[in-house]
Amino acid sequence: MTTRMPSFVPRLLAYPMHGQRKLVAEGYRTRDGHLIEWFGRLTADHGGVGVVSRPDPALLPTRPVDTTRVAAGTRPVTPRSLRVPDLRDRRRWWVTSATAYPTLPSSVRGVPAVVWNPFVATAASARNPFDNGTVVMDLLDDWTKHFAFASIRAEVENAYREAFDRADHVTANAEGTVALARRFGRDDVVLLPNGCDPERFSTEQRAAGPMRVGYVGKIGHRLDLQGILRTVRALPDVEFVFAGPVLDREYRAPLDAAANVRLLGDVHYDDVPELLTTFDVGWVPHNVGAFEVGGDIIKTYEYRAAGLPTLSTPVDGAGRRGIDGVTALPIEDHASTLRRWTTGTGPRVPRMPTSIPRSATWQQKAGAILELVGA
Repeated sequence: MTTRMPSFVPRLLAYPMHGQRKLVAEGYRTRDGHLIEWFGRLTADHGGVGVVSRPDPALLPTRPVDTTRVAAGTRPVTPRSLRVPDLRDRRRWWVTSATAYPTLPSSVRGVPAVVWNPFVATAASARNPFDNGTVVMDLLDDWTKHFAFASIRAEVENAYREAFDRADHVTANAEGTVALARRFGRDDVVLLPNGCDPERFSTEQRAAGPMRVGYVGKIGHRLDLQGILRTVRALPDVEFVFAGPVLDREYRAPLDAAANVRLLGDVHYDDVPELLTTFDVGWVPHNVGAFEVGGDIIKTYEYRAAGLPTLSTPVDGAGRRGIDGVTALPIEDHASTLRRWTTGTGPRVPRMPTSIPRSATWQQKAGAILELVGA
C-alpha cells in the first residue's frame, strides 16, 4: 500500500529525514525543515515543493495535521506501507520503509530532488528520485557514527554508498559530514553549514529572578550529563532551563532531582523566539568526541540571533562559523565562566546583539541548493 504521487507537478521534490507530519508538529525546526520552508517560499510561484515523507506503517492510526502550520508553497505526499515494523528493533523501519516510497509518475519525470534520508536511494527504480532527475544529497549528521543507528549500521553504510554513488551534488552541514562524504569518494562535497532566520528573533531581555541559563534541543546522549550536573551543583543560585524532549531515560531522573533545573518539555518552534527572551545565556553543553555525530549546531545561530551570550563545549564548528559572541570551552570551565559573566551585573547578563551575515541565513542556503539542482 503506497500513497500515489499527487497529480500536481512541483518545481522540486523533497525527501526529509522523517516527514511532513513531524515537521509540522515540531515547527520545521530541523535543517531539512528550515530548508523545505524556504524552498516552498522561493518556488511557490513555479509549482512549489512536493514533500515526500518517509512511509509510515498502515496499521498505525493517521494523526491529523494542523494545516494552518504547513509551510507555504509545500504540498505533502504521505506514503503508507502494509509492512509490519520489527517491534524488537524500531530502527529497522528505516530500512523496511524504503520499499514503500510512491511511484514517480511520468508527470514528474525530470523534476529535481533534495534528499536527506539516505535510504531513499535504496528504493526501487520507479520510486527512486535518483533515477528521475537531478538530486542533491544534503547531509544532516553522520549516521554511521550516530548512536541511534547502531543496530542497523551495515544497512546505513549500504544506503550511504548508494546515495553517494548516484547523487549529482552533495552538500554537508559541517566538517564531520564533509569527512563522511569524502570517505565515500565524494571529494566534490560542498560545505554548507547551518544557519537561522534572524528576523524571527528578538534581542529584548525579559529574564527575571535568578540568572537563567537556557538550553533548547533534544535531551539525550549528545549532552554531557555529568558535566551538566557538576555545573548545576556548582551554581545553586543559577536557574538552568532545558526546553526539549527527553530522549534517553537516564537523563530525566538526575535533572529532575536538581533543585535549580527546570525541564519544560518539548517546545514548538514557533514559541522558541519568545522563550529565548527569558534567558540570560544560551548553553550548548554537548559531549565532545564521544556521541558527536558530525553535524552543525543550529541552536548556536539562534541564541546569537536573539543576542544571547553563548557558552558551548568545543564541539566541531563551535565559535568558528563567523558568528561572534560564542565562547567555546571545556565543560569543566563552564561554571567559572558563568560566575564571571555575572560579576558586578547582578543576575542579568547583558545582551550582545549581533548582525547575522546573510551567508548564515536559511534563505541563502536554500537558494544555493536550488541553484545546484536548477530549480
